[in-house]
Amino acid sequence: MTAAGTASERARRAQREAADPVVSAWVAANAGTGKTQVLTDRILRLLLAKTPPERILALTYTKAAAAEMSKRVFDRLSAWVTMADKDLDAALRDLTDRAPTTEEKILARRLFAAAIETPGGLKVQTIHSFSERLLQRFPLEAGVPPGFSILDDRTGAELLTAATDKVLGQAANEPESPLGCALLTVVAFAVDDAFDSLIRDALSRRDWLEGLSRLDAEHDGAAAHYRRLLGLPEQATRDDLLGAAIDSFDASLALYARDVLAGGSSTEDKY
Repeated sequence: MTAAGTASERARRAQREAADPVVSAWVAANAGTGKTQVLTDRILRLLLAKTPPERILALTYTKAAAAEMSKRVFDRLSAWVTMADKDLDAALRDLTDRAPTTEEKILARRLFAAAIETPGGLKVQTIHSFSERLLQRFPLEAGVPPGFSILDDRTGAELLTAATDKVLGQAANEPESPLGCALLTVVAFAVDDAFDSLIRDALSRRDWLEGLSRLDAEHDGAAAHYRRLLGLPEQATRDDLLGAAIDSFDASLALYARDVLAGGSSTEDKY
């Protein structure tokens, strides 16, 4: 036997061991090396071991991976239904690395119908869909509203755009308000067509916004600390401070500001 053949046989033997339902296995391998194959084999061997289909849960990261694994399982089960006896014997021998019993061959031909008729189907899901289903079953225990729905990316983007337009409209209509002043400050630092990207960047840094929004002249110590952190002179005005903060977009500054503006804490001693 060649070295390549020996390596291939070792890999296949390791895959069979990892697919054994009685083994708790952790499989780490590069893409395209057979991890999905191992998981598919493990599901099939669980079914051959008379595990009820509704008791099996397989989780993956992506919808595509979940669909691929489910397809592989059902393709194998459907093929077993109509296979000739010798072909079925060879398929089960390859799966379990031993000769199948007569009872296992009879069961193998019935598994496709059993999986199809299982209430809710064979559960091959993404982690996200499983978590959503769990939260929907136990909303009160999880502290979420009953009957909630998941916000998808498209709807989230539409809601964010609508909320942004509403806030910007309010700021434009009330230029003397704190919101209007904030808009004027942002506009002053936006060049060419960078306004939208500046707004998106700011919205992605909510800790920074929270700390900056609580900066007020009545907090004597906070302004001094901000000036020192931003490298500004003591005579720097509030507008200078806001401008430097916007220019830096320092996330750690926002966290620090939240502590200081809340009334001072041990964090203050670090600066």
